[in-house]
This record gives sequence, C-alpha cells and structure tokens, in this order.
Amino acid sequence: MTATWCWERRSRNYGNFGNANQWTVNAGLSSLARESTQNSADARIDTPAELVFTFIRLDGSRRRDFENAVGWDVLGTHLRSMGGESSGAVTAGQIRAGLEAVEEQDSLVLLRVADYGCRGLTGPEFPEDGVPSSEYGNFIKLCRLDLFSGKDEASGGSFGLGKAVYWRFSRLQTVLFNSVLSEDDAVAGLRRNRLFGVNQGVVHTTDGVGYQGRGYFGDPVDDDGVASIWGDERLAHKLYLDRRDPRPGTSALLLGFYDPDRPDLGGGELADLARELREGIEENFWPLLARGGMRVRIEIEDGPHREEIHVDPEETYTELVRALRRFDEGDIDEVLDEPYSVVVRDVPIDISRRRTGTRHNRFTHTAKLVVTASDKQRDSLENKVCLFRRPEMVVQTIDRAFESQTYHAFLVAGAAIDPDSPATEDIHADDFLRFSEPPAHDRWIPGPRGKQASQANLTAHYVAPWVPNLRKIERAVLDELLLLFGAPPPPAGKAPESVMRHLRFLRGDPGGKGGGVSAPRKPDTQLVEWTVVDGCWDVHFEVKARNRAEGWSMRPRLALAGFDGGLDTVDWASLDVVDGGGEIVDGELRLAGKDRGRFVKVVLRGRSTAELPIPAEESGVDVVLRGTGPLVDGEEGTR
Repeated sequence: MTATWCWERRSRNYGNFGNANQWTVNAGLSSLARESTQNSADARIDTPAELVFTFIRLDGSRRRDFENAVGWDVLGTHLRSMGGESSGAVTAGQIRAGLEAVEEQDSLVLLRVADYGCRGLTGPEFPEDGVPSSEYGNFIKLCRLDLFSGKDEASGGSFGLGKAVYWRFSRLQTVLFNSVLSEDDAVAGLRRNRLFGVNQGVVHTTDGVGYQGRGYFGDPVDDDGVASIWGDERLAHKLYLDRRDPRPGTSALLLGFYDPDRPDLGGGELADLARELREGIEENFWPLLARGGMRVRIEIEDGPHREEIHVDPEETYTELVRALRRFDEGDIDEVLDEPYSVVVRDVPIDISRRRTGTRHNRFTHTAKLVVTASDKQRDSLENKVCLFRRPEMVVQTIDRAFESQTYHAFLVAGAAIDPDSPATEDIHADDFLRFSEPPAHDRWIPGPRGKQASQANLTAHYVAPWVPNLRKIERAVLDELLLLFGAPPPPAGKAPESVMRHLRFLRGDPGGKGGGVSAPRKPDTQLVEWTVVDGCWDVHFEVKARNRAEGWSMRPRLALAGFDGGLDTVDWASLDVVDGGGEIVDGELRLAGKDRGRFVKVVLRGRSTAELPIPAEESGVDVVLRGTGPLVDGEEGTR
C-alpha cells in the first residue's frame, strides 16, 4: 500500500476554516508539557510508563529524504493553497506564515512525543452506524473527532481538547502518528506500526478543485476514506517514527515545531528548548514523577549531536518530593521545627450532589494539606500550595508568604490521597474537581467575576450551587497556614488585612447585619498610600465630603490597631494639604463649599510622631475624622 495525502471535496453545506480546539491550549513550552504529559498519563497501562520528547533538526539530504517520505509535493501544494485564504481565517494566516518560515530556513525542526507502557491508538478506522461514541477507540477519538473526551472517571481531562496541543505547536498544523497496540487491543490481528497523519487546515482550492480543511495521510480506501497504514517499519523509519521499545503506546511527530508565542525563535537552540520543557514538566508533574507513575526524558538529535536529559523533580523541588514520600509512608511530624519536617492538616471540601453517571448525594471530602519547612535553596514553588488530584498534575497554586517561615506545601485531594486503593467518596471528589476544571485544567477555585474560566461541565453533571464549595477551598487552606505561621506580611505600603478588618467600621465600609455602619452623608476618608519611615507612619489620604454652602471643619486623626484589635489614636508630627482647596489650621482641616459640584475633595499627607503606643511595623493604620461640623465664617462650627 502507498501512503498519500487526501482531502475531502468541499461541501456546499459546510466549510471549516481551522480547528478552534487548539485555541483552548495556551502557547509556551509549559503548556506543551502540561497537555502532552497529561495525555500520556491518562493512557497509562504500565507503571511506570515512559514518555520521551525528542527534538530533531533535519537539513540537507536528511531533510529532503524526510520530505519525500511525507509526501511534501502534495502536502506543500495544499498548504500553499490554504495560505491564500489568510485574509479571512486566522488558521490560514498561521499556515501561510509557518510555510514561509519553513521554506526560508535551511533546516526543519520536528518534535516527537512518544509514550511507552500506554494504551495506543486502539479501535477501528471509522465510526460505524449504530455504534455509540462511548465505544469508539482512541484512534477515532484522536484523529477523527473534536471536542470528545470519553475518558474514565478521575482521569486528567474532560473536554477532549488536550490533544489539540500537538497541532498548536506545529507551524504547518500537521502531525503524524505511529502506534503500537497491546495484544488485547489488536485490530483484525494487527497491532504494530499503525501510521497515520492529520493536517488541521482550512477550506481551499487546488488546481480548480475545492477541498475541505482537514487532510489525512494514509491509505486511500475509497472516494473519501483514508485508513491507517499498518506494519510498514521502513516508512516509520523514514518518518522518524520508529518505536524503539516493544511496549504499546503512541508516537506523535509535530512538523515544523515552534512556540506560537515566540515564532521568531524558530528551532532556536534545541538545548534551550529542552531545558524549558524540562522545567515545565518538573513544575507541573512533580507529584506524578515523585510517585513513580511515569519516567520522562528529553532527547536532542541535531545532526551529529546527540544529548539525553532525564527529568528528575527531586533535584529542583527537593522539599516537595521528600514531603510527598513521607506523606505516603505516614511519616509525619508534630511541628515544623527544621528543614524537611512535615505536618499534615485536614481541609474540608464540600462536594455537590451528582445527577449523572455514578450519582451520589452531597458530602464533605477531607483533603490533606501537607506543609514542609524549606531549605535555603530557592525555587519557583516556594511559599506556594500546589493543588492536585489523582492524575498527579499540579492544577493550581495558592500563593501566600509569611514572615516567620519559608515553606513548601501541597493539597492532595480526591483519589490522589491513597492512589493504590482510593475510597469511593475520594473518587467522587476527584470527579467533582475534574469537572470543575476549565479546558486548560489550570484551576479549581473560581476567579473573580468577569475573569472566570468556563466550568460548564459542572452544570451538566452536578446540582448547584458549587461555586461557594470551590471558593472555600482557598479560605480553608489559608486558615490552616495562618494557624501554622501567623498573619502574612502586608504588601509594600499596606497594613495587614487581618488588622484592617478591625478598622472597617471607622472607614464607613458597607456591612451586612452586624457589620459596619455606613455614613455616606458625612465626610469620608480613603487611604492613598501608606508606609513606615524611620519608625513613623507616613500616610497620604483623601477626604471626600458632600458639597454644601456651610462647608466643613474636622480634625483628621491617625488611628493604629494592633493584632489584638485594640485601637489608639495618635498625634501628627506634621499634616499638610497636598492637593485640593482645603487648609490646615491648628490641626483642623477646613473645607469651604464650592459654587458647583456634588463633592469637595482634598488630599493630605501626614506623618505620625515617633512615640507610638504600638510599633508602626506591628500595627494597622487608618485615618478617622473627629469633631466633624459646619465651617462658620472661617471659624469652627458646633462640635
């Protein structure tokens, strides 16, 4: 059989201008690391499975031989036709720019992503009438379907979008595959070297004939069907898709590899790309690698140069890897009194009632917060809490620093608590968290209103409400950290929030029942900037008052609050107007009314005396107004 490229004829009813799925995948090698590693982790049938990334640079005769094997004459012709559609399609513009970059460069860069000990591209070539989609094999799901996951419970993804990562990082929107199946998954007795290619292009016209956007590389079996090529080891070798290990799995080859956010780098220094990819894998999958669920290595084939890099998160995230191993062994300390000591705290997560699949009532899941004291070697996960479940990929981090302690931590939830024998409720919790993840699988905790990624899968499977359940995760984690370490340091120029909560009633912040009292008709203050200078508070603040004919007079006072919530007002060493029409007379602020406008405003700067009842570094700060009344003929009004 002869492998060739084929595209279906363009339909009058529908035309596709690219696969929108890929836009759900972020650019950057960290995203490539997350999505591709998760895909392989979900397909594991052996432990440990193995994942190998290989950067390949081809030039000269090696490039020409590869292009001959991949049918470049046909593929290139269609790609050029697709690029001509760039005025009306984003993907077409990408293909045009990618094709120009590939043809201008002497070398062609490929990336091969190969897993071993994983379920390969199983199942028949084409969907069959009457066969439900849930019974499709991995081949159809990956190569012929969009937005379909079909993954088991507690797997990594739920949208079926992670596979788009392969095309996202190909300049030519073209990926080739070779898969080996286990004996149990053999298709009509065939199981080795299942070769196939997919081009995610746009509708185009070549030699006067209109074609659909998606093209396939394989064996044409009828007018519009293209099937896999089986058992052609010679072709697999020419396409750099050799399977060097007899174990089942899949190799994906990305043609014209690049980072979409940095297209100007081209192939760049392959060693730099490999290092960045390694960092992304270690940061996102240190739990998976630490528990031995997968081994990962990165290879470089650059002409005669060969290099192999083994990914080992223990070198970078020593505290986290050791803490996870101690947690798994039940080796826990009572206190954090030295580097690598480990404590565990319970964090409740409310799980909503499920109405599809394996149904269950709402319940409270107990996740485990594991905290370890850090050594002196800094890394990117210091003073952060990594959140993960059974796929053992870090979904999200909660960032919080404390003056008293440098730490590393993780919240292990769902079936990841005891991966060898998870309880039923742990599996249910894992599914709830999986469905809470947006397509990028980068959060459980909803973002601010208007900035929240889609959590539509929860709508389909669970009874609302669930947003409060997810938001309480962060609050519960921070509460446990506060009990361990005390209040966090305030941001530069800002008092601790734990203190400022006691002062809200002074600033007229709105409150509910039992909350602060708002006084909108009286002058109000708003801190603009506040910092400690030589043990004194230096404060810029604004006073805003309703404009009225009789004006206002008042005495601004600096208010300090300690961690016990106690309140003290202190004297100013200096107090001056820096903007606005007011004036300071003997410590009194005088504001005259204006001819027009609803409000009068003035900005002041004050510095406290050095003699304070509470050290400035240990206090919260606000400005309160005393003696508020009308301004009468430039004199003080009634007090």
